Amino acid sequence: MPTLFTDPRSGGVKKSSGVNVLPIVAETWEEVRDDTNSEVDWLIAGFDGSSKTDITLLKKGNGGISGCSSELPNSLACFGGCRLAKNGRFVTFFYADDGTPTMQKGKASMYKNGVLNVLQGSDCEISMRPGLTEDETVLQVSSDAGPSSAKSTTSYPTKSVSVKSVHAAKTKQREKEPSQVSASEGVSRKLVDRVLVPTFDQLETGAHVPYAILKDIRDPTDLPAWVDPLNREEALSDEDFSAVFGMDKEQFSSLPAW
Repeated sequence: MPTLFTDPRSGGVKKSSGVNVLPIVAETWEEVRDDTNSEVDWLIAGFDGSSKTDITLLKKGNGGISGCSSELPNSLACFGGCRLAKNGRFVTFFYADDGTPTMQKGKASMYKNGVLNVLQGSDCEISMRPGLTEDETVLQVSSDAGPSSAKSTTSYPTKSVSVKSVHAAKTKQREKEPSQVSASEGVSRKLVDRVLVPTFDQLETGAHVPYAILKDIRDPTDLPAWVDPLNREEALSDEDFSAVFGMDKEQFSSLPAW
C-alpha cells in the first residue's frame, strides 16, 4: 500500500512518499479503532526485516499508552498509534531511541508522514518514550487547524495566538522597564519570541515575509498591509519562493491559469 504526500512544488499533485505500508498495519489499526475490542488498543509498526521501504506490524496489544510504551523496540525506528482509555480518542507517534542506526532513523523520519497517514482518525501525534503513561500526556488539538501535537506535562503550555496578538504582546513588553518584568512574564516573552522570528514589527514596509511566518497565517487580516492576500506568495523572497514552488517567480507567472 504505497502512500502519497502532497509536494507543494508540484502544484498540489500527489506523489509517492516512497514507503510501502503493508495491509496488516491498516487492518490492525481498524482493530485499535474498534471501541468494542478490548484486546487491542495500540499497535507498533516498523521496517519489515531488512527491507528499507516496507513497513509491517511489529506488535499489538492492550493497555493504552502505558501498554504501548512498555513494548517499544530497542535500536529500531518505529511508528504506532493508541486508543486513549479516558476519552476513546486516538493518537499516533514516531519513536527511535539513541541506539537506532543513523541511516535507519533518517529514512524512517522521512517516511513518518506516509506511515501515519495510514493511521486515519488520529487526533494528534504524541512524543512517545518508554514508560509514558496517559496521565502524563497533554492533548493539544486545535479547534480549526486540524491535528496538532501532544506533549508531556513537563512541556511549556501552548495556545493559539494570532500574529496581531503576538505583536501586541511584544509591544507591551517593550514598554515596560526591565525591573517591571516579572519572572512569569519573562517566560511568556520567550514563548512569544519562539512563535515568530522575526515578527512583522521587525520588518520594513514592503520587505519580504519569511515563509516560516507566511505559511501559518490563516486570517488575511493578520497580513502586513503591503501583502496581497490573494497573491501572498509574491511576498516571499526569491530563495523561499524557489524552495517552495521549485521555480522562480518569472517561471511561475508564465504558467497557464487553471
